[in-house]
Amino acid sequence: MGFVEANVENSCKSGKFENCRILAFKLLTMNRQGCLYPFFAIFAIAGLVCGGLGVSGLISRHRILNEGIKTTATILELAPSSKGSSVAPVVGFQDEQGFDIVYHSNIYTNMSDYNVGQEIAVWYLPSNPESEVVLDESDWMVYFPFIFMFTHGGVGIGGIVWLERKRRLRKWLNDYGQEVKACFKKVDIHSGKSTHYSILCEWKDPYTGIIHEFRSDYTNSNPEGLLAPNDGLLRVLLDPANPKRYWVDTTFLNA
Repeated sequence: MGFVEANVENSCKSGKFENCRILAFKLLTMNRQGCLYPFFAIFAIAGLVCGGLGVSGLISRHRILNEGIKTTATILELAPSSKGSSVAPVVGFQDEQGFDIVYHSNIYTNMSDYNVGQEIAVWYLPSNPESEVVLDESDWMVYFPFIFMFTHGGVGIGGIVWLERKRRLRKWLNDYGQEVKACFKKVDIHSGKSTHYSILCEWKDPYTGIIHEFRSDYTNSNPEGLLAPNDGLLRVLLDPANPKRYWVDTTFLNA
């Protein structure tokens, strides 16, 4: 079982997104962008899987509300999650045959409006009263998987689109771009979850006299000391018709 299959469903229910955010930050600072494709794909697949779970949940919920039996249940307890940061209600009720049913909700939240001993309306399917139950007709938590779908799925799909656009631009510049030698100016240090660097350089168009500034992609390698300001030259490929479309060659950092 892969990463997505093993963790997506639990992530949708618990909302533990911090690890994904940290991973995304670290991936964005990787030097070789080709390595990002499988990781962005994981985010995209995770979002799509959660979207599928959300649709499945809404269909099941609609069926229970329309075909199930409505009765009154009592909140028996508010069961804490494994880390104790959220709770899920446990309710008890009698089905149409008079059997006592205890239902453990699988939706945990730290914004519960339930209280132990409170009576609430529930809907259940007679064929499976222990698991096919709806506690709240207007519960917004059923839409929670779609939040995951749009946030993390958006990161994944957006990241893949971004990488593909950069790949196509790089290919076009290699085939048709103009190569110039830009003068190294400085290294910018970007600090956050980890430290990464970008190289700033500039080139003066000999025909127009306009100075164009270029910034390299982020890299984990510190290029300070490899190039001297106003002396070191960097290879830059640019679109002659639009110098804002360019790529600064930093392959020397991997040598």
